[in-house]
Amino acid sequence: ILETAAVGASDTHVARACMAMNVNPQQKQNRICLEHFVKSYKILKLRIINCVCFIIALKTIIQFFETCGSYNYTHLPAEVLETQLYKQISPTFITQTSKPECKYDAVLKRKLSINNWEVPKTFDNFSATGLVNGSYIPEHCTPIFSVAIIVAYRNRQRQLDIFLPYMHDFLRNQSIHYRIYVVEQEDEKIFNKGVLYNVGAKVAIRDKFPCLILHDVDLLPLDASNLYACGNEPRHMSASIDKFRFVLPYGDLAGGVLALKSEQFVQVNGFSNRFEGWGGEDDDFSWRISSHKLNIIRYPREMSRYTMLRHPQERKNQQRKTIMKENMRDPAMIVKDGFNSTRYTSMHVKNHRLFTYVGVVM
Repeated sequence: ILETAAVGASDTHVARACMAMNVNPQQKQNRICLEHFVKSYKILKLRIINCVCFIIALKTIIQFFETCGSYNYTHLPAEVLETQLYKQISPTFITQTSKPECKYDAVLKRKLSINNWEVPKTFDNFSATGLVNGSYIPEHCTPIFSVAIIVAYRNRQRQLDIFLPYMHDFLRNQSIHYRIYVVEQEDEKIFNKGVLYNVGAKVAIRDKFPCLILHDVDLLPLDASNLYACGNEPRHMSASIDKFRFVLPYGDLAGGVLALKSEQFVQVNGFSNRFEGWGGEDDDFSWRISSHKLNIIRYPREMSRYTMLRHPQERKNQQRKTIMKENMRDPAMIVKDGFNSTRYTSMHVKNHRLFTYVGVVM
C-alpha cells in the first residue's frame, strides 16, 4: 500500500519525504527521491517481518520448554513391566496342555515402531484368519491374558474401517486372547460415551473377560512393544499421542485408551451416565479411580505412542465442568451414578467376523 501511494505521490509529498531522509529535493530529481523512499520502506518492512518471526519463534521455544517435562512423565521402568502384568485368562477359555505357554518378554522388548504418516489407510490384503466374532486365540501357544477391547462408537465408519483391520494385525502379533466389542449408540440423541462403555463392560464381563481396555476408535498404537494387557493397577496406555505432539497434556488424563481389571471397573462403579456430548467423562472416571486409592500407571513413552485419525470435532458438553464439580462435591454420586444405574431403552448383541456388535438405544 505504501509503495502504491509512493508511486502516486505528489511532488510536495516526495519533497517532504526527501527532507525526512535528509535528501535535498533541489539537488535530486523527484524519481530518485522516490526510489530512496521505497527502498527505505522495504528495509523497514523487512525489519518488521524479522521482528514478528523472532517473536513467534521465541513464543514457540517458551511453550516447548513449558511442556517439555510432560515428555518425561512418571512411568514404570521397562525392566519391571512383566512383573506388573495381570496374568488372568477367561474361565471359559479351554487351555490345551499340549501347547506351551505364550511368552511376552519378547513383545515388551520389541523395538519396531512406525511413524504416524506410515499408517495405512486401506487394507486390500487384510486376512481375517483366526478371527471369530472379533475374537482371536493364538494357535502356537497358550495365552495367559484374556482381553476385551471396548470401542464406544457412532457415525465413524471411515475410522472403523481403518481401526478394525489395523488392530487385528497389531494384536495377533502379541499372542493374546482378545475380543473387540463395538458398542454403537443407535439413536439420534446426544452421544453418551459413558453409557456405551458401561453397557460394553456389562457384555464383556458377562462373557467372563477379566481385563477391559476402553478404546477410542480414532487411536492406533505405533509401537509393537505396547502389549495390550492389564496391569495390577489401571493403566493409561495412550500417554503419547501425535495430536498433542506426543506430550502428556496433564497427569490425571485417563482418556484415549485405558486398561483395567473388570473387578476394578465394577469397584469404581464404571462411568458416570451424566456426561452427554464431548468431554468430561474420562476425567470423571480418572477421579473415580483415584477416589478408590488406585493409581493410574503408564509405560515409557517409546512404548505408548499413538496416532489419532482425523475427524470433525464432536459437539462439546458445555456442562461438563459443572457436572464434574457436582460429582466431586458429593462422593456418594459414585455409588448412585454409574455402572449400576445405567439406563437405556434397548440393547442387542450381534456377531460379526471382525467384531462383536453391541447396539444401544438410549
